[in-house]
Amino acid sequence: MSPAAADEARRYRALIVEDDPAIRRLVEKLLSRQKIDIDTASDGQMAMECLRTGDYTVIVLDLMVPGINGFELIEAVKQLPKRPPVAVVSAVSHQALTQLDLDVVKLVISKPFDVDEFTKAILTLCADADDAS
Repeated sequence: MSPAAADEARRYRALIVEDDPAIRRLVEKLLSRQKIDIDTASDGQMAMECLRTGDYTVIVLDLMVPGINGFELIEAVKQLPKRPPVAVVSAVSHQALTQLDLDVVKLVISKPFDVDEFTKAILTLCADADDAS
């Protein structure tokens, strides 16, 4: 297989955890355009189910989701045998963000965000995670 064909065949998989349907659809659309397979969860409980059954390259996480919140989900990610990097996309205060575990959270993006910068940052996280595995 040629290098170009290998790049074309390579697919990443992302879990998007976001309770706002408009933002969830936007993020899903942006990442799908980049040949990233997507699973979505609108609350923490759905996200926990996805984490138990899925193997993700990256997790895009809003901290303020119903049920199990994003901080608890980050703790759950720490327990996974293969820890995908987490990109926090949230409108929470700077103070709350200082409590994030930087061994798991590799990117913090504040809402509202620039779609081009967001897409590039997520692709970089995916490539870094792929290189590390």
